[in-house]
Amino acid sequence: MAQVNAETGFFKLSQEKPSKYKSGTSFYKGRGLIQLTGNLNKDGTAYSVPGPYKKYGKYLADNGYLKKEEEGIFITNPDLISKDLHYAIDSAGWEWEIFKRVSTWGDKKDDSAVIKQIKAWKRERFSKGLDQSLNRLALVMEESGEEENYFWLQSKILNGYSPGHKDKPDPHGWEKRKEGLRKLKTWFKYDKAVCKGEKELEFISGKGRAPWMETAIQEIINYGGKHEKAIDKRIREYHKAGGLSGSGSDVAWCASFVSWCLENSTPKFESPHSASSSMFFNHSTLEPCEAFFGAIAVFSDCYSNGKMKGSGHITLVYGKLLDKNTYIGLGGNQGNMITLSPNYKFDGSTFYSYTEKGIKIYKKLRGFFKPKGYVIKEEDKLNKNDEYATINEANKKLNQKTQDTSKGESSR
Repeated sequence: MAQVNAETGFFKLSQEKPSKYKSGTSFYKGRGLIQLTGNLNKDGTAYSVPGPYKKYGKYLADNGYLKKEEEGIFITNPDLISKDLHYAIDSAGWEWEIFKRVSTWGDKKDDSAVIKQIKAWKRERFSKGLDQSLNRLALVMEESGEEENYFWLQSKILNGYSPGHKDKPDPHGWEKRKEGLRKLKTWFKYDKAVCKGEKELEFISGKGRAPWMETAIQEIINYGGKHEKAIDKRIREYHKAGGLSGSGSDVAWCASFVSWCLENSTPKFESPHSASSSMFFNHSTLEPCEAFFGAIAVFSDCYSNGKMKGSGHITLVYGKLLDKNTYIGLGGNQGNMITLSPNYKFDGSTFYSYTEKGIKIYKKLRGFFKPKGYVIKEEDKLNKNDEYATINEANKKLNQKTQDTSKGESSR
């Protein structure tokens, strides 16, 4: 549905509107729920070769859904795909399950060295999705723990994945596709969000507030609560933003996570590009600030006497608990996962964090920071909607399982 949402202009169109693009003015332009589109002619000037329109008719005839003499009805009258509701939906199902598949990207004799290198990259990057239908790819998204990676591939296959492309450019309307998926994942968790509570479902978003929080929220929705070893491939992406390309979940990644969220938000922000939390303290890309929704909270680890240990942690301010003077941090490497943590004190006092070799380790706030030049808006400030009676209440809002932090929470 997220793909249909994007392909139909948010469920408003059953065919492409006239536009400056070739597909918008072609006889076999995009039609139906996922825009069945013909093939380019030899001149590359228009989609005037029936291609999928012909194959869809043949499929229906071969399987007894059309008479043999009706096989070419979509060639002569392509508007049937957009004007007949049955064909608009059915053609999308055919394209989704039968027609469009992920390539195996096997090398061919006449491939150039560059194309062979790109194919090898694709085989490794999308190894779990090779030769899968778009429908099966939706299951790979869930089973692999690499939802965004395979949703990107699914979107790219729908749009057309050119032989010379790797991970750029993004699929057309990529941000809107991701937003649609996130909304649907929230709305359709009926057992958690609707049927058991009979409460109006609250839409979860950081939209309009600190932009990097929209990115962080998407990450916890996709990967929250999963042990770091299960999302090692994703953590390696975080570490690229932390300046530790090649490192995985065995290296502390709280700072890399925040760096990645800053660098991958819309708009993008400069980050310390560091995997070290200490680099976030008075870095040239950041500036001190007060606590707000999305503020970067920097902590130092210390012993019970307040003596600094040398390690630390950073997290993003998500909210506040009402029953105690503690705040909620959304971050990575919190108990070896991405999670909401309820244990942070923002008043400068030390608080228990974890035990290392039988010695209790505490944390102490060093300060709050924001991207340099970012102006804190009124809506960024913490308000009543950011206050929670319990951490469980905050986690329910994001459909997350509350982790047991009664014995502390390691951050390395």
